Amino acid sequence: MWRLLYLRRLSATPLDGSLTLDAYAYWHWADSLLRSGPLGHNPFFLGPLYPYLLAGLRTLFGDSVHAVLIVQATWGALAALLLADAARRLTRPAVGFAVGLVAAFYEMSVFFDGLVLMESLLFVLEAFLLWWIVRRHADESWVTPATAGLVVGLLAQGRATSALLLLPAALAVLPPMRAGLGRILARTGVLLGVFALVCLPAAARNYVVAHEWIPFTYNLGCNLYIGNGPGATGGFWHATGGEGGLDMGAEGGIGGDGRDYLRAAKGLTLSPAQSSRWWAQAAMRFAAEHPGRTAALWLRKLGMMWSRHEYAQIEHVEEYRSMAGPLGIPGLGQFAIIGALGIAGMFFARQKGRPGVFLLGYAAVMTLAIAPFFVTDRYRHHLVPGVLLLSGIALERAWQVARRRRLRELLTLAVAVLAGVVVVSLPMPTLSRPRYAWGLASDLGSRWLEHGRPDLAAREFERAIGMESSGALGRAVGGEAFRIGRAELHQDYAKALRQLGRHEEALRWHEQAVTSAPTSAAAVDALIAAYERAGRTTEAQALIERLDSLAGGHGRALMRRGWQAARAGQLAVAESLFTAAVANEPRLTEAWVELVKSELADGRVEDARASLARARNEGLSGPLRHACEAMIAAQAGDAAGARRALGAIQQEAIARDPYLAGLVGIVERLLQ
Repeated sequence: MWRLLYLRRLSATPLDGSLTLDAYAYWHWADSLLRSGPLGHNPFFLGPLYPYLLAGLRTLFGDSVHAVLIVQATWGALAALLLADAARRLTRPAVGFAVGLVAAFYEMSVFFDGLVLMESLLFVLEAFLLWWIVRRHADESWVTPATAGLVVGLLAQGRATSALLLLPAALAVLPPMRAGLGRILARTGVLLGVFALVCLPAAARNYVVAHEWIPFTYNLGCNLYIGNGPGATGGFWHATGGEGGLDMGAEGGIGGDGRDYLRAAKGLTLSPAQSSRWWAQAAMRFAAEHPGRTAALWLRKLGMMWSRHEYAQIEHVEEYRSMAGPLGIPGLGQFAIIGALGIAGMFFARQKGRPGVFLLGYAAVMTLAIAPFFVTDRYRHHLVPGVLLLSGIALERAWQVARRRRLRELLTLAVAVLAGVVVVSLPMPTLSRPRYAWGLASDLGSRWLEHGRPDLAAREFERAIGMESSGALGRAVGGEAFRIGRAELHQDYAKALRQLGRHEEALRWHEQAVTSAPTSAAAVDALIAAYERAGRTTEAQALIERLDSLAGGHGRALMRRGWQAARAGQLAVAESLFTAAVANEPRLTEAWVELVKSELADGRVEDARASLARARNEGLSGPLRHACEAMIAAQAGDAAGARRALGAIQQEAIARDPYLAGLVGIVERLLQ
């Protein structure tokens, strides 16, 4: 009920239904699976478990973000129940109830259950794995290792580092040495065999579509570089200057793989596996050249994993708390308390036998596996199920000490708790309050813009820009992440101003966005469009040449040249340029639309239908897809079909998008 009430509160804010970065990737990846079937065309850059399940949920419960979040709230509640029962079995009923209560109202769990991210799914699988091993560790049937192998295999399809959980799982479910080598090998075979069977389909599918051996995903190298490259801070940073790819909505999550950047910045055209190796070699080379810095950075990341702070990468929990109200129990529902108690519980975990050893192994794997990469709240969240059970062990020890009143036991417990408090309280880097306030205003502006309220969006953007100009940000200004964020802010502000009819001001802020991020293909492309609207064709042409050399810019430049050819009446040239644009960058939705328009202008309705089918496979969806369907139907003389397609487009979308409005105008003229 708490989770459902939170979703209701969230629905009254501009954050409701918003999809950013990975959430956008997963949702549109699921779109592709629903349209084209399960095989797909691209290897997996992101873990495939969540988008495939997301496609199934949308088939069963409707194509609605809110419906998916209700399902996630349900299994989030199940995770709390599993952890409560595991704690009860490990300790005593009262402790199990306490652990379940904290799990139910742990704010990061509620937070991630309300986002279209894989964290909610992985959390319930991790809770089930812990519960299963606590409950069945002494069982001698083959079902126990088989189930452990199954769950670890599923977790590895979400995040490949979870495969390391096979090590503590083996310690927990394999028989002791006195049982004989044969039984040990048989149960090991079951554990590893089921794990391999779960992982084999994805590996085989990657080989079929990419002709390369990619057992899980090919993001290893890129993540190593983010964790160890020259800009590494312990958290996430934009290793590609924010231009890793054109569209995060591509099937397979390949929009963020950095190959566009390598092609434009390094002159390298690499396959998926080759790009991963390039990033990995660059990371290891830099780490070897700076061993002291690398060692200090790894220690910092280990500290960040157990810090009281949360490190946002995609969505910031404080923003959601400020807009939708409390997510959990204040204080008790945060990591500071359970982290300190979890460390204290480590002192006594071995007394719980194999389940306790598994908990120690679980915490060690989840902590150490992050050290080569980077720390975010999303990654640390998977440490929490084990920490909650370790906290339960500490609570049980406190109850025993209170009953027995033995000084030695009291001192041991005090030392354990003090160690936990010290670790979670260590000084670690965190976002400053001015920087957070600036980011909050920027993000709320973009959310209002998505909801078709440029007036409210402009107000938030102006608040953020005012912080920059007043000097309120102080030392928070600087660094690659801030440079990219500022460019996005200026570009979004320009978009809001344009929708408000303030075109001259919008042009100035488009120019400011390019000044802030001169290598951003998106910012340069938006400025070209602004120059063309203002009739400044010479400046626009010069920028097209510059766009051609930027990461993710070549396809956009071809599309711009296609529009120029179309305006000059060179329709055959324009069509060839649009064809080249989608061949270079299949996720350029407007290039697909222009290709369909060119083929219809030449009277080739069937070619236009074929192009639209290819465009849908590459991610063309929503109003632009419906507009193309309407144009094709109108050109083919199907007036009823054209009107049905137009009816699927919301009037609000037409009002705030001049390009879409132009396409609708074409259909209406054809229907006259």
